Amino acid sequence: MSTLWHKALLYLGLVDEEAIEEESAVPVETAQVQSQVRTVADSSEGVVGRRVEPPSGRAPAVGTDRTIVSTGAATGGVRQIKSADAHCEVVEAAGFSDAKLLADRIGERVPVVLNLRATDPDMVRRLVDFASGLTYALDGTMRKISEGVILVLPPRVSLGREEKQRLADLGLYSTAEDGE
Repeated sequence: MSTLWHKALLYLGLVDEEAIEEESAVPVETAQVQSQVRTVADSSEGVVGRRVEPPSGRAPAVGTDRTIVSTGAATGGVRQIKSADAHCEVVEAAGFSDAKLLADRIGERVPVVLNLRATDPDMVRRLVDFASGLTYALDGTMRKISEGVILVLPPRVSLGREEKQRLADLGLYSTAEDGE
């Protein structure tokens, strides 16, 4: 009996009908594969199931809430994630070249305070449009924290109380804008 694969090859004219008949006449030996699946009986609930064991030579990846565990050789094992309450960088925007600096810092997961107070209004519009597109593309957030000052945050990063106080001392953070 021909398989679907053999029928497709025959239909496309890639093999002769005799070649398929000769191949099907030869018995095929299957290699015994050592299974890593074992049946486990759970006596507490009376459920019988199957459990797949991890490949030998590697330990299962287990991590905490702030650590990503990787078994790849290129990453070196464990990569620590920065704290959610991060120190931010203040950028005094003078021209559109500061947009590259903003994108680089957000890409490095560093929050950026964009001070637009001394910037030309047309340039402010361009920088705000760029920052808006950047935060949308990277799933970050952007909000006004004071008059002429915008906070751009990477995804899953927030400012702590100490950092908000530091920015308030610099005159860049207004608690009226924050709603606190």
